[in-house]
Amino acid sequence: MHRATTNVAWNKIDLAPYAGLWIAVVRNQVSGVGETPRQARQASKYQRPKEEPLIIFVNKAKLKRKT
Repeated sequence: MHRATTNVAWNKIDLAPYAGLWIAVVRNQVSGVGETPRQARQASKYQRPKEEPLIIFVNKAKLKRKT
């Protein structure tokens, strides 16, 4: 699978609603969410079929440390 590389402005994305889930990011926006990387990518491809998303896991533990 091709992994997209992008400069994501993480401080502009509220990740709290996605804690414990996989997200797909396209153009600094969450474009898909899922319990697996595949689900997140499929949701993103449905919304933006021509763009390759960056898939990441939103770790609950790391998210709590920031707040």
